[in-house]
Amino acid sequence: MSVRTGDISTAWRTPPVVLALVAGIGVVLGVSLLLFPVFLVVGVLLSLVAAVLFLTYPFVGAMTFVAFYYLRPMDYIPELGVLRISLFVASVTATGLIVRLLLAKEQLVEGWYVKAFLALWAVMWLSVPLATWRGNSFAHTMSFAKYGVAMVWMVYMSIRSRKQLHFGVRMLGWMALWLAGSTVYTYYSGDTMQTAELSRAGTGNMMLGDPNDTAAVILMMFPLCYYLFFHDPKRWMRGVYALAMVLSLVAVVLTGSRGGFLGLVFLLFLLWLRSRRKVLGMFVALAVFGALWFTAPEGYRERIRSITEYHQDESAMARVHLREAAVRMFLHNPLVGIGIGNFMDFAREYGAITYHTAHNMYLLVLGELGALGITVFLYIWLRALREAKRLGEEDEDPLLRALGWGAFVGLLDMMVTGYFLSISYYPYQYFVMAMVAVAASRREAIVRSAT
Repeated sequence: MSVRTGDISTAWRTPPVVLALVAGIGVVLGVSLLLFPVFLVVGVLLSLVAAVLFLTYPFVGAMTFVAFYYLRPMDYIPELGVLRISLFVASVTATGLIVRLLLAKEQLVEGWYVKAFLALWAVMWLSVPLATWRGNSFAHTMSFAKYGVAMVWMVYMSIRSRKQLHFGVRMLGWMALWLAGSTVYTYYSGDTMQTAELSRAGTGNMMLGDPNDTAAVILMMFPLCYYLFFHDPKRWMRGVYALAMVLSLVAVVLTGSRGGFLGLVFLLFLLWLRSRRKVLGMFVALAVFGALWFTAPEGYRERIRSITEYHQDESAMARVHLREAAVRMFLHNPLVGIGIGNFMDFAREYGAITYHTAHNMYLLVLGELGALGITVFLYIWLRALREAKRLGEEDEDPLLRALGWGAFVGLLDMMVTGYFLSISYYPYQYFVMAMVAVAASRREAIVRSAT
C-alpha cells in the first residue's frame, strides 16, 4: 500500500508574502470603490479573497470544490454557469497546492488512488485518436480531468491532518442531508418528471442527469450516515445523520427509480448482514421496507411490479439493446473502445433502438474505453472496497471506522445499482473513495512508524 510521505499531522504555515499581498489588495479595492460600480468591486473582491484563501489553504479549496458538486448551485441559479466557478476553484487550488508541495519538497503525485485515476485518464487519451468522434472524446477527456482527476488529486494531496480528515468525513454527512433534502423539496415544489402516471423527483438536477442516478448517489451516502450516527463522538451531529437517513429513504421512493428500489433492497440486506443483532435487524429492515412500500404512491408500486415483466416494458427492452450495442462497440475496438462520451451518439449504429446511454456503468466503460478502461475502472472500485473494509475493521478512530464501513457498504450497493445505471464518471463516489484512500494511507503510516 502507498504511504503518504512526511508527517500528515504537520500543517503548512502562511507565508508573510501572502499576508502582505492581501493587505495591498485591500488598499487597491478600497480606492476602486470610489471609481467603479459597487457590484463590480464586490464581485472582484470576493473572487480575490477566495483566490487568496484557496492559494493559502488548498484544503479549503479542495473541500469547496467538492461541496460545489454536492450543493449544485447551478440547479437553482442557472446564470452561475457562465462564471465557471468550479474551474476557478480547481485552478486556484491546484496552483496553491503545487506551489506548497514544491516548497515542502514533497512529491506531486502520491498514493495508489491518484495514480490509478491518472491511469484511467491516460486510457481516455489513448482512446481519442481511435475514437468514432474524436472531438467529442477530447472534450470529455478534458472535462474528466477537472471533475475527476483534479478532484481526486486535490483531496488526497491537501489533507494534512486528522482534523482535516474528520472535517471531510463529517462534510459527507452534511452533503448527504442536502442532496436528499433538495430532492424531496424539488418534488413537492413541482419540479418533477412524468413517467406514465408517476411524478418523479430528481429531474431538475443538472449535475446528476436523471432520477435514477440521483437515487443511486443517495443510496451510496445512506450507510455512511448510518455508521456515523452510531460512531461519531460529536453527539449533536447525530441529528444531522438521522435526518439525512430519513430524507434519503423518502427521496429514493420519490425518484420512482426501479434500479433505486433494487439498490434499496440490497442496501437493507447489507446493513442487516453486518448487524450484530440479526433478529432485531430483520424486524427493523422489514419495518422500514414496509413503511416505504405502503406509503409510496400507487404509481410507484406499479412501476416496481413491472420489473418482473420487463419483456413487455419498452424501456427495459431498449436497455437490453443498449447493452448489446455496448458489447459490439467493444468488439469494434477491444483495446480502447469507441472513445469516452460517444456511446449515446452512436448507439443506433451498433444495434440499439434508441439514442441513449448504456444504463450499465460497466458496459458503458467497456464500450467507450475497451479492455484497458474496464480493467483500470474495476481495479479502482475493488481496491477501494478492500481499503474501506480494512479501515472499518482495523482503525482505532471511531469516525474513520464509520467511514470505512459506510464506504464499503455504500460503494458495494452502488456497484449493484450501477448495473442498471450509467454512473461510471460521476465524481460523487470517487470523493468517498478518496477519503478512504487518505484514511488508509494515514493508518498505514502510523502502523509502519510503530514497527
